[in-house]
Amino acid sequence: MSVHVKWFATMAKRTKSKQPTTEVDYRDGLTPFDIFEAEGFSKVDAEAVVVLVNDAQSSMDAPLADGDRVEFLVSIQGGAGTRP
Repeated sequence: MSVHVKWFATMAKRTKSKQPTTEVDYRDGLTPFDIFEAEGFSKVDAEAVVVLVNDAQSSMDAPLADGDRVEFLVSIQGGAGTRP
């Protein structure tokens, strides 16, 4: 019983495991934030991250199921820049 986890390339370098993909043992009540925090990230870090569960955007506190695929991506935000 496990959850498949994929980390955005720049994030993988900052995880405790240093791996772009990992397997996490499933347990009742497991959330994406539990995985995120176990790899050394904080709530402040979570503000700049988008989480996908089974290819759909989700929240960090959504309960996971055995076999789910979780992906953590850096949230890239932009806006209208100024031109000289």
